Amino acid sequence: MGKYVYIVTAALLLTLLSGCNVGDLFKTKNDELLFDQVMELQQQIEHQKWEEALANIENFEAHYANQKWKMQLLGELEDYQDIELEIERLKVNVQEQDEYECMLGLKQIQYRLAVIYTI
Repeated sequence: MGKYVYIVTAALLLTLLSGCNVGDLFKTKNDELLFDQVMELQQQIEHQKWEEALANIENFEAHYANQKWKMQLLGELEDYQDIELEIERLKVNVQEQDEYECMLGLKQIQYRLAVIYTI
């Protein structure tokens, strides 16, 4: 029993000291899809494909809603609430075709996602 405790403790310490990103352990293809959708939205906005961007925001929002439970477990309350606010702002900015504000909003979403998945 004593050896088992030492082995588990050593493994835990090794994991922590090696700089292992625990968030990466929990990141699935569905989580990666959120990051990919943000990148796709950035490209659409850069090329001023506003209708496609608006449709993809809806897709992103639906996918985000499906993954929100995991973000609530991994992140802070303000992180996922800020993502929700940025999504709403992004919809308005895309409708107004404001490229600068759209890109700022997407960077904010990207940052908040990274914070959540980097524990």
